[in-house]
Amino acid sequence: MFAGLFVLAVFGVLGAAIFVLPIQTWRDQSDDLTQRQAQLDELEKVNVELASEVDRLQTDDGIREAAREEIGFVEAGEQRSSILPLPPLPTDLPDGWPYNVVTSIIEARRAGPAPTAAD
Repeated sequence: MFAGLFVLAVFGVLGAAIFVLPIQTWRDQSDDLTQRQAQLDELEKVNVELASEVDRLQTDDGIREAAREEIGFVEAGEQRSSILPLPPLPTDLPDGWPYNVVTSIIEARRAGPAPTAAD
């Protein structure tokens, strides 16, 4: 009886090694393949965008535009002027009109849009 259980256990382990483990590996490979395909699709999309950017930069207008953006190229007869961003506005306003209205507007903008009713 012990020998029969041993043989049954050996066949069970061999069956698991032959059928169950490869199926799990195949499933894992399938998931990995799906992820890799998504990455490949994204990389191909980026490559197409970069190729179109290279094509654009090989034209005279593209070169001129890139020179303006990257190094501030200015053609003859043009003036270059830099505009700095505005500093943040103060939010510690005094109480009373008209400051209470401005304070409520600032608070409403910080809170964001009101939630919409779901149909």
